[in-house]
Amino acid sequence: MRALVWKESGKVEHEADWPQPGISDDEILVRVKAAGVCMTDIHMMRGTLDFANPPWVLGHEMSGVIEQTGKNTTGWKIGDRVIIDPVVTCGYCKHCLTGKKYLCASGGELGTTYGSGGYGQYVSVKPSNLYLLPDELGFEEGAMMEPLNCTLGAIDRVSKMAGSHVLIFGPGPAGLLFVQLAKAYGALSVTLVGMRDVNLSLGQQLGADYTVNITSASIEEALEGKEFDVVIEASGSVDGVQGCFTYVGRSGTVVLYGLNGSKKPSIDSDMIVAKDLTIVTCISAPLLWNKGIDLVKSGRVNVKDIITHLVPYAEAREFINAIGDKSFSTTKMVFTHE
Repeated sequence: MRALVWKESGKVEHEADWPQPGISDDEILVRVKAAGVCMTDIHMMRGTLDFANPPWVLGHEMSGVIEQTGKNTTGWKIGDRVIIDPVVTCGYCKHCLTGKKYLCASGGELGTTYGSGGYGQYVSVKPSNLYLLPDELGFEEGAMMEPLNCTLGAIDRVSKMAGSHVLIFGPGPAGLLFVQLAKAYGALSVTLVGMRDVNLSLGQQLGADYTVNITSASIEEALEGKEFDVVIEASGSVDGVQGCFTYVGRSGTVVLYGLNGSKKPSIDSDMIVAKDLTIVTCISAPLLWNKGIDLVKSGRVNVKDIITHLVPYAEAREFINAIGDKSFSTTKMVFTHE
């Protein structure tokens, strides 16, 4: 199959004959139609996250069309438009059976730790990894459902979101999803902090009440000593993590979401205890896929406008490598397979 393959050079390269995944009688083959470029992919290419080694087909945000069904599968047919949950599991360990299949020791994530991902033409999955892509949504929106699922999982764990004042570090794709989800879950106000005016402006369009550009104003002066009930780290920076604990109020909640790969200590445990804080994380939310799809269908969450670069497969190599070497910046890139 055709694939963009991450090489030892730290770049992705076109491969015309990368091995196509086969399927067992209990699996389904999906032709990938759209794949999102996640910062996790970029961190892997840069060597700051060691989830897999090159050569490797990245991509865990994807949607597509069913190409082939195993003879033991039911409920799906060739031609169905689908969203793909990339988490692969055994299905019977204690984590799989208690709604936390992403912790399965025998599994992993397509494109990240376990098998070919969406940078290739095809992926093989179990029927339980598929969700129907509604007719009113495009494949590019389908590829955004995985990051929505993860951010939704984090918000769903915040017990006091209704009536709260929320601060979010990082106006990237995750931060822009958090803005909308915080409002959907009843936040009174959302303040978005970042370094790029274009992202902050998009955040306001998607529901942020206030924005702070920390390159042009002091965050201390901009926030004027405010304390927030919920503070979310979506920037993937050590400074963002430290800012969360500085600005969260007593008995508040800190959501740690962004990965930075720095391996540097960034959490003051004494402050956590003294402020009586609740810490929330999330890397997957297996039980919330349908809720996320419904939020997008209803218009409560807009994933389409977060995509700033929708490019064809033929051009994706150039864009991805430019993001990897920091010579190109995008809020969110999704590429399409013809």
